[in-house]
Amino acid sequence: MTVSSPSSPSPSEQTTPPLRLSFLNDLLAQPRHLLVLRFTALFLLLYGSSTVFLDIPLRVLCGLMLLSPTLLTSQLMWVLICGIVWWVNAADWLWIDNHKILISYWCLVCALAVSAKDTDGVLAWNGRVLIGLTFLFATFWKMWAGEYWDGAFLHYTFLSDDRVEAVATAIGGLSPNTLPQNRLLESLLKQFPQAIGRVTLSTSPRLQAFTLAASYWTLFIEGSVAIAFLVNPLQVFSRFRDWFLIVFIATTYFLLPVLGFAYILIIMGFTQCHPKHTTIRVAYIALFAFLQLSRLPWGTLFV
Repeated sequence: MTVSSPSSPSPSEQTTPPLRLSFLNDLLAQPRHLLVLRFTALFLLLYGSSTVFLDIPLRVLCGLMLLSPTLLTSQLMWVLICGIVWWVNAADWLWIDNHKILISYWCLVCALAVSAKDTDGVLAWNGRVLIGLTFLFATFWKMWAGEYWDGAFLHYTFLSDDRVEAVATAIGGLSPNTLPQNRLLESLLKQFPQAIGRVTLSTSPRLQAFTLAASYWTLFIEGSVAIAFLVNPLQVFSRFRDWFLIVFIATTYFLLPVLGFAYILIIMGFTQCHPKHTTIRVAYIALFAFLQLSRLPWGTLFV
């Protein structure tokens, strides 16, 4: 009879990785295009619609695709999704958020990719180019309009947008009653523009300084992302392009939780990331998960 030592691990114990490593291995071991399509289907199910007429078919189709690997790579399913998204968004293109237009382009990319021989290559190239062009146009427009040179746009946003109320109160040192009063004044001006003429929103020197610094940071980081994703010969930029994008998402969308825009950028960034860059791929996945924390009512929780 052979008695094994109590300290000797069994073969299963030697080969079974920790839970967190097993979870990441399961995700990253998948073919990249399958993981990207799953992320896209999940994103469309949660944040892809702008109206109930788009919401219902997207939930049905994307739910089925998440349950069935066969449907996930079906040309017919992605063509249906692309057609529905383009039809609904085109009918209301003057009023939809700008990231809805980017979502429409990405749905077209997915429909083309599943029909191509090199699905990974089609997704990766289009993901990189769409990110680069998005940030190039965004940076150009901000510089051309001039509202970022003096911080006016972000200053107004932090004084009137309830989504950043907690940040404006904490950083700007404003009273909790100040921002609701600002929004009331803005509403009255919109209703009676000729009678009121103009209003003055309450602010503070701290908030003015913060929004000016944030404006120049936005110009710098968005311009860096545009260059890094579009200009390949500049190896200094292209080597760190993923980190530029990750830093932008982390510093922007935890403060201004436009999750639809954040998630489509994460998906496209993950798509073009080289499979060997494990740390960067994990960072994209972590952002995808932890951005949900931005939905918590931090102002109320702190109070």
